[in-house]
Amino acid sequence: MKIVILLDSSGTNGSEKIKNKNIEVLPLHFTFSNGTDMLDTPKEVKERNIIKQISEGVDIKTSQASPGEVENKYDELLQKYDHIYHIPITGNLSSMLQTAMMVSRDDKYIGKVTVYENLNIAAQAIEQTALYISNLLEEGKIETPEQINEAIKEYEKSIYIAILPGDLRRLTSGGRGKKAVTTVLNLLKTKVLIKWEAEPKKEAMGRTVHSIMDKIVKVYHDSYTKGYEMIFVRTALTSPKIYEAAREALVEGKVNFSEELIPNIYTAHAGVDTIGFIITKKVSQ
Repeated sequence: MKIVILLDSSGTNGSEKIKNKNIEVLPLHFTFSNGTDMLDTPKEVKERNIIKQISEGVDIKTSQASPGEVENKYDELLQKYDHIYHIPITGNLSSMLQTAMMVSRDDKYIGKVTVYENLNIAAQAIEQTALYISNLLEEGKIETPEQINEAIKEYEKSIYIAILPGDLRRLTSGGRGKKAVTTVLNLLKTKVLIKWEAEPKKEAMGRTVHSIMDKIVKVYHDSYTKGYEMIFVRTALTSPKIYEAAREALVEGKVNFSEELIPNIYTAHAGVDTIGFIITKKVSQ
């Protein structure tokens, strides 16, 4: 069975890692207050200077792909593959998961499309998961959608995702992570580290990035050193002061990490000064 893994644009930032792999991307949308919208693709984000607009306070929101767009993507991929395994953005950030599940139940997709009920995996952790599954398929270690389900469930047990939002009010405006930060919204200059999962929770609080970083370094050394990798993510316009403080803490803490830009959707959700830390089992590329 020839299987393709489908992500949406919340799971990657145009990474070279997934090129030449059996991994495809469905763009989500940015929407504007005047009713117009655009696709979340690297080309359009660059041409419209979306990250800069967000930094200037322009009212830009995000939107799922429509049922018609999902159906068109499924039809396109089924011309080349026997089965689509779709890993959408987490259900606590978007209705994309529910829409994908609805479309996949159409009679013409029964037995041809599987949608993973993603409640915990976000940002580059989705891409890492897709790469992990792609490798298992290439190596012949798994062959069916049912085996992919089980492999992801096991893999996600060891994933750690934490974000330091640049704009708490933007993050909570749509109910995202609200429970984790409600108690500190009115505290000036308080930074909150949020562990992202089905029910996001507060991991640490502090006045400075360095005080927050103690938690990240401790988590890494306590549970994730051998056989794991960390991706330190930021936006294209994250403040140099925030970025350098976090990076310096990781270096001083002897954390082995790589760096990437966070998918653009999260910048719209949490602000341009957002940084994040994603730890997964190492994946060969």
